[in-house]
Amino acid sequence: MKKIALRGGLLVWVVGLCACGGNGESSSSAVSISSLNTLSSVAVSSSLSSANSSFFISSSLAPSSSSITVSSASLAVSSSSALSSSSKAAASSSSLASANSLVLQEEAAGYCGVAGVIDTKYAGYTGAGFIDTANSAGATIRWQLNASESNVYRMTVRYANGGTAARAGSLSANDNQGVAASFTLGVTGAWTTWSEETRDLTLNAGANSLVFTATGSEGLANIDSITISGAKVTTADCPVTVDTTSKGLVGFATLNGGTTGGKGGQTVTVSNFNDLKTHAESATPTIILVNGTITNGVGGGLIRVAKNKSIIGVGSTAFIHGVGFAVQNNNIIFQNLKMTLVGLTAPKNVNDGDIIGISGAAKNIWIDHCELYSEDPSVQTNIDKYDGLIDIKGQTGFITLSWNYLHDHHKGGLVGSSDSDLYADRKITLHHNYYKNVRLRAPMYRGATGHFFNNYIVGAKDASEIRANTCVRIEKNYYESLNYSIYTTSDSPGSAERIDNVEVKRASRAYPANCTANIPYNYASALTTNTHDVKTVVPLGAGVGKL
Repeated sequence: MKKIALRGGLLVWVVGLCACGGNGESSSSAVSISSLNTLSSVAVSSSLSSANSSFFISSSLAPSSSSITVSSASLAVSSSSALSSSSKAAASSSSLASANSLVLQEEAAGYCGVAGVIDTKYAGYTGAGFIDTANSAGATIRWQLNASESNVYRMTVRYANGGTAARAGSLSANDNQGVAASFTLGVTGAWTTWSEETRDLTLNAGANSLVFTATGSEGLANIDSITISGAKVTTADCPVTVDTTSKGLVGFATLNGGTTGGKGGQTVTVSNFNDLKTHAESATPTIILVNGTITNGVGGGLIRVAKNKSIIGVGSTAFIHGVGFAVQNNNIIFQNLKMTLVGLTAPKNVNDGDIIGISGAAKNIWIDHCELYSEDPSVQTNIDKYDGLIDIKGQTGFITLSWNYLHDHHKGGLVGSSDSDLYADRKITLHHNYYKNVRLRAPMYRGATGHFFNNYIVGAKDASEIRANTCVRIEKNYYESLNYSIYTTSDSPGSAERIDNVEVKRASRAYPANCTANIPYNYASALTTNTHDVKTVVPLGAGVGKL
C-alpha cells in the first residue's frame, strides 16, 4: 500500500500498486482516483518497486484526465490538456513560472564569452559549434539575459563529456551572487555523445549575468547550449568595457606620449561596412563600437584608419569578416574584435593579404583582446593564399599586442618586411598572446628592440625567428609541440635576451646571440611570474569577450 499526497490537504491511499505474477515479476497496475481539488503536485512517500504503474486522476475542478507513470521510484506527470499554473510547480516545491523557454548558444545573442574556445571538431552539436573551456578550475562561460520577473527558472545544459570522470560546474546569476546551482556533468561515453542535466536557479527581474564556472581542474564538459524555462526571458547585450585611456595597457605603447585612441572624441556604434569605414577614416577623434557582423561581400574591403581612433567590439560577437585594416597613422586602438579574411575570392587583393597591416610612420598602436585567424594550415596548404595576421614594417613603433588569440594560419606576423627594413624606434611589446596552430612567425622580428613575454605558442612548426639588427627580450613564454622555438638564421643573425622560457620538445638549432634589451617601462604588475602557469593563464584571458 502506498500513500500519495495531493497539495490542498487531500490524502489518498493506493492499494494493490504492485501486481505480481506467479513468477514473482512486477507487472503494471492501474488505480483510479477522484479529487475535489485541482491537482497541484504529486509526491510519493516511499520508493515504488513496480516497474510500471499508472494512475488516472480526475477532478471536478480540473476535469481533464492526467496520467502519472511510475517507473523505478520516479513519478512523471503528463496531461492531454493544460493544467493550472500551480500544476507546473516542481515537485521539490520550487515555483516555476509559466512555461516559456530560451536557448542560449555560442556566437549568438546573449553569449558574452568563454575562458576557452568555440570548437566544431566533435559531431552532434547544434548551432555554430560548442564551448570548450580551458582545462582549469575557475574557467567560466558568460551569458546576459533579461527576466520578466523574479522567480525560479529551470536550467537545462546540453553537454558532452568523453573523459573518464565527471566535470562539475556551478551556474549562478549576477556575477556569482546569491545561491548557485551545482551541475555534475557526468561521463557521456564519447565527445560526440550529448546528454542533458537540469537544475533550478532563481533569476532577478530585469538584467541577469549568467556565469557557469568550472569547479574541477579539468574545466567544464563541452557545452552545446543552455535552455532556460520559466517566465519570459530574452537575450540582452553583454556589458561593454570601453577602455579609452591607457588603463590595462603595458609595454612600448605606453611611451612616446601614450596610446589613447579616440579618447575625447564622439562615441558611435556601427553595424555595417560603410559606416565603419566612414568613421574610421574620418579626421576627428572617435570611439567606434562595432555591433554584430560587418562584411563587404566576397570581394572584401579595405579601411585606412585615421589617427586617434578606438575600434572596439561590443560583447563577444563583434565580427569583422573579409575586411583589411591599413594602419599608417598614430594613436589607434583595436580591441575585442574577431577578424578574418576567410571566404574572400582573392584574399591577397585586400590589404596585401594582411588582416592588420601597420606601416609608414605609424606610432602608438595597441591591439588588445582580438581574435585573428584564417584556415587550418594542414588543410589549406597554400602558404601564400593569405599573408600575415598582423604585419608591422616601415618606420613604425611604440606598439603593444596583448591578450590576442591568433590561430589556424601559416604566417602569424612579421616585424620588418626584409633584412633591409630596419628602424631604430620600431619598439614593440607582445605579451599574453595565444598562438594556436600558427605554423611560422610567432613572430619574425627584424630591427630595433622587442619584448616578447608570457605568450603561449602551441602547434607551431617554427615559432620565434629573430633576425637582423635586433635585441629582443624573450621572457617567460611557453612553447609547446613545435620544431624550432627561439632561433635565428645564419644569413641574417639576430640577438635575444632569453629569460626563463619553457620549450617543450624543441628541435636542436642555434639560439640567437645573447644581448641585453633596453626595456624602459614597468611591467611587473602584468607579468605571470611562473612560466608553467602561462599555458593556463593565457587561454583563459586571450581573445574576445574577456576584457
